[in-house]
Amino acid sequence: MTVEQGENFTKEAWDALSPELQVEALRIEKAVRDFLTDSRATRYDVTEANGEALQNFLVDHNLEINHPNLLFAYNSLSADGTLELIPLAVPLPPAPSQPPAPVPTMPSRPSPQAFRNGQPIQMGSPTRL
Repeated sequence: MTVEQGENFTKEAWDALSPELQVEALRIEKAVRDFLTDSRATRYDVTEANGEALQNFLVDHNLEINHPNLLFAYNSLSADGTLELIPLAVPLPPAPSQPPAPVPTMPSRPSPQAFRNGQPIQMGSPTRL
């Protein structure tokens, strides 16, 4: 049974692993890849110190390396301030204040007009018939 080679192994190192360890290495690589692309961990900075902190957390809490456990470790270590995180973007300064745009007003309503045979007729107050 041939298993595809993991990303983080040389050919010699990969060939030295047993098939079971190769499958396990691929599973761990997938878990790490899923963690790194998860929107809940966008501030995670890929550094050696952060990697060691995550691994130590998982070992100390007897957790296997999988996507949910990596997120749990990330959240716990972030809350403690242990991880070096990518800083949040600095908020933009407020836009220069401009006077509010004038509110458009309705033009005055024109008085009604009436026409007879194409000629305007005077309209006054209505009279009773």
